[in-house]
Amino acid sequence: MSTSNSKERSKNTRQGAQISDRKPLLGSYFGNHQKSIQHTLAEQKKRPLAAFFTCSVIGIAILLPTLLAILLINIHQAEIDWDSSAQVTVMLEKGVSPIEGSQLAKELAQHNKVDTAVFVDKKTALAEFKDKFDLGETLAHLDENPLPHSIILTLEDTIRTIADAEALRQEFIAHARIELVQLDILWVQRLQAISDFLILSTWILGFMLAIAVLLILGNTIRLAIENRKEEIAVLKLVGGTDAFVCRPFLYLGIFYGFGGGILAVIFSFLVLVLLSQPVEALTFSYQSNFSLSGLNIESTLFILCVGTLLGWLGAWLSVKRHIKEIEPN
Repeated sequence: MSTSNSKERSKNTRQGAQISDRKPLLGSYFGNHQKSIQHTLAEQKKRPLAAFFTCSVIGIAILLPTLLAILLINIHQAEIDWDSSAQVTVMLEKGVSPIEGSQLAKELAQHNKVDTAVFVDKKTALAEFKDKFDLGETLAHLDENPLPHSIILTLEDTIRTIADAEALRQEFIAHARIELVQLDILWVQRLQAISDFLILSTWILGFMLAIAVLLILGNTIRLAIENRKEEIAVLKLVGGTDAFVCRPFLYLGIFYGFGGGILAVIFSFLVLVLLSQPVEALTFSYQSNFSLSGLNIESTLFILCVGTLLGWLGAWLSVKRHIKEIEPN
């Protein structure tokens, strides 16, 4: 009988050891993380309005540099469109005949920095001027056509600086039959200067608002730690590590950051919807079909990742400081 009981105890011991050995450590690790996530979401469901307000503040902070970045993208697209049509208008002297002007246009087209050269006689230029500005009755009282013959030059892509364009202008204006050279590429350079200014402003604003998000999240996580101070002390008393105690607060920061990123994307979409019609009306008045472009999939994912990263970092900085200060009595 004792032998039978001994075998049974040995069997049970072996079975218990086998069950313990088969327990997946990795599954337990992810299980703990899953419980932390579920606990964090359950806590936020109890305070949905407070969670929404916190995410909204973070979303607005992310929204401001996002709108500047969208503005930069649209300026860059407009700049590309203007670059492709960067032109030089060459005004010829009054004594130049249409035949001489056409011959000069062929000569300028052979220049290594000129892509195309189109001769425009003054009659055609006056007709286009009347159609564009609706001044037919006013111009009909003129004794003669005030517009000269001209040549429209489209430059090569290598001409993208003011210095190069100015050197080309000086070269053309030295010609005996050319009276004036107007550089349309200067508008592109001014647009580039505005773009450079906005890029620097975006980085500065983004950096300052990132610090603001970290401070907001740090203070929010600190208040959450203070509300659960006694619970944290008990967990440490029964052997809970700092990593185990910090885990729910890190997920709380990730929740706020990701939620703020989602709201930033939604807010930016609403702002672009409100601004699209006035911008299209403005550009249409300048005979342009330019329209605002919004966020694409890559930009949306980037905003969500930035928000999540800021949320985790703000929570980590807060718990790193405050959790260590809580010790069981």
